[in-house]
Amino acid sequence: MNLPDKNEMRHAYAVLQFEEAEALIWDLLDETLDEAGVARLSKLLEEDAALRSRFVECVQLHVDLHEHFGQQTLGGKQPSSGETVLSDLPGLAGLPGFPTVIQ
Repeated sequence: MNLPDKNEMRHAYAVLQFEEAEALIWDLLDETLDEAGVARLSKLLEEDAALRSRFVECVQLHVDLHEHFGQQTLGGKQPSSGETVLSDLPGLAGLPGFPTVIQ
């Protein structure tokens, strides 16, 4: 029986951590993430630049989907504000790497 080497184990751990982070990101965007989840996601984002990039990708997809389906609901009309601000998304305030937006 062959045991996995250290590189395989590191890769497997990284994949599991990435999957955990992505699940936490979507829970955050769906507004279902509890305080412990926010703390865990914040820690993961602080530690890994690739996860921070994935976070931004997920947020962008979330915004794009809301804009697309929001326009369909409005019959193609733009919402009155006309813009989406990252700081308006749930749970983003205070996450590492995201500046505080003062309006």
